[in-house]
This record gives sequence, C-alpha cells and structure tokens, in this order.
Amino acid sequence: MTDKAVALEAGDLFNLGGFFIPQNSVLSTENSFAQMIKANGDFEKWSDLFNILTNVTTTYKFNADTGLGAALPNVGKVTNGYIITEIGVRSVYNDYPEITITGHQHAENPHADDRVQYAISIPGDLTGAIGAYDIAGLAANEVCATGSTYTISVNHLDAECADGDHWVGQNLQGMESVTVEYIGHISVFTVAGWVVRNHTINDSNEAFDTSSITFEKYLIRV
Repeated sequence: MTDKAVALEAGDLFNLGGFFIPQNSVLSTENSFAQMIKANGDFEKWSDLFNILTNVTTTYKFNADTGLGAALPNVGKVTNGYIITEIGVRSVYNDYPEITITGHQHAENPHADDRVQYAISIPGDLTGAIGAYDIAGLAANEVCATGSTYTISVNHLDAECADGDHWVGQNLQGMESVTVEYIGHISVFTVAGWVVRNHTINDSNEAFDTSSITFEKYLIRV
C-alpha cells in the first residue's frame, strides 16, 4: 500500500504571504446547541445547530532581517476572512522571532468591516533579525536579554440576537504588552511611555541570577 495523500504543510490562514512563512496553523469550529432537560435530569431534546464560530491561529517566521513591525497587519482588521484579535512576537537568543496571529469568524453575520481597528505602534526592536529583543531597553544595566514576548490585542465583544446566532461584533480596549527576560538583575524599573506591571528577580545557587519586567500601553483607535 502506498502512502496516503496527506498534506505536510502549514497553511497560511491569514494569507500574509511575502516574508511571512507559516510554521503551524490551527483551525477549530465551535458549534452551539440549545438543550432541554427533563424533570429527571435527562435530555428531552437537542435543538438545531446555531452560532457557528471558527477560531484560527497561525504561527509564522519572518524571512527578513528588517521590516517586521511595518509588515504586521493591524489588530481588529478582517484579513483573509478572519478578524485579527491578537498578534504576539516571541524572540529568543538563539532563533528568529516567532509571530503568532489569532482571529475568528462567525457563520452568521460574519465580520467584514475593518474600519474598527487599532493602530500598531510597533517598537523599533521588532526587526525580524535573529536574537532576543530588549524592547525595554534596560540591557545597559549590566544585564543581558535572553528572551521577550510582545503582544498587541483588542478585547473583542460579540453579541447574539433573537435566534441565538451572532449579530454584531466590536473591538474595544486595544493594548500592547511586553515581557523581557534577562540574565542579571535589572536596576531600572521605568520604561518611557509604558506602565510597568511586574518586576521579578530570581536568585539561585545553581544558575546565574535572572530577572524580568512586564509593561503595557493602551492603544488609540484608528
């Protein structure tokens, strides 16, 4: 028996193309049903299907050493049929950055209007080059960045109407968040234009001292 014809390839669910090389894609469909319970607790009947929701996530590598920030799509924008609600960029000391984009779509009254989106004030450190990005800019304090996670997201609000199907959606409360991990203990805890949420120091007798800082910034709607 010969091999089955099963694709070995990650799909580009957001159709970014260009320098964005898909590494992994996940598509899941959630089906909602109403239910009626008998007096004895058993099911009486199971309703017709309604409110079908498709969630998608694609992870990319960026095949260029510059231009990553400018190439990212806007959060809140409908791209290839899915509304983008979150973009994350993970950088580490020994690899190229990994970009994870999350979105969704509804079978009824799908999102199609991309007027409601948020600007992306991408830190200049997000270039696409190999290595950990010190987005906080604190490495001068006798520490070395080993990894960072940058996230831009919106709180997306959906509403269902009379028959339970999706009726309308809206994006609210855009936010950028960054966590940077260091070898050594950072001594400066302020980042211009950002609110510091968390500062952690870890001492160990079996490894170098480490520290991390998490900060965030609210976004203005386009």
